[in-house]
Amino acid sequence: MANLKEVKNELKRFGLSENQVLIYLTLIQHGSLRIQEIANLASIPRTTVADSLKILLQLGLVERIVEDNFVRINPYPLSSMKHTLREKLIELQTQMDKLDHLESVIESLPGNKRPQPATVRYYKGVSGARQLLWNTLSTKETVLVYSAWGRGSYVGINFYKSFVSESKQRQIKERVLVNPREHLLESVRKYAGTSIGRTLPTSIRGIDQQHVWIKGETFIYDNIFAELYLHDREINGFEIEGENFANMQKTIFETLWNMATPLTDLL
Repeated sequence: MANLKEVKNELKRFGLSENQVLIYLTLIQHGSLRIQEIANLASIPRTTVADSLKILLQLGLVERIVEDNFVRINPYPLSSMKHTLREKLIELQTQMDKLDHLESVIESLPGNKRPQPATVRYYKGVSGARQLLWNTLSTKETVLVYSAWGRGSYVGINFYKSFVSESKQRQIKERVLVNPREHLLESVRKYAGTSIGRTLPTSIRGIDQQHVWIKGETFIYDNIFAELYLHDREINGFEIEGENFANMQKTIFETLWNMATPLTDLL
């Protein structure tokens, strides 16, 4: 046998009040009743019954039957609420669509500074690495870089020469943090200022790998944090475009930059 308390609790989850539940169950148990009969059986004041019936009528759970000089209330099965719920769903969906439209309008307003949700893009293989590198040329500010050096050998020397040339034409500025190992210092001495030497030594600082172990290539610019992993057997990368995340990474870079040693002191 169904637990009456459980039934009452479930009905309340559909938004019915305690009195509305009592009235509805009284009607289910006794059938068609006059308002005063409901009040007597449910032990609820007549005025409260009348107010509660207004809600039950709106929900489609009861109907009013006018007979001569009095009114009877008939109960309907709970399934009659489905129509009302469907209408509410349609209304909610309409409101959500309007909200999406309104949000897009607000985002397009001049001066809107609301941070946008972060977007992640993935890149794979040599072509993906080239695209990720080329994307940095769209920057409107100085590019902050963590570099393990030697990226040209992975993306192709001819492409890298074009990348360096385009960087110079667009006057891209960057600051680069490296682990100052000897082979890297030798590469800077040899290629700085050449067609494959994008970064000037004055824009590079070294930090011991015990503090920060730099692998691959990391670029932070505008609202973008990009990571490129370079390996003979695997090349992949990603970009996270999000104002809050990029700003946090810029703060970390600035802290490490102030700790680092100018590469000109190490050459």
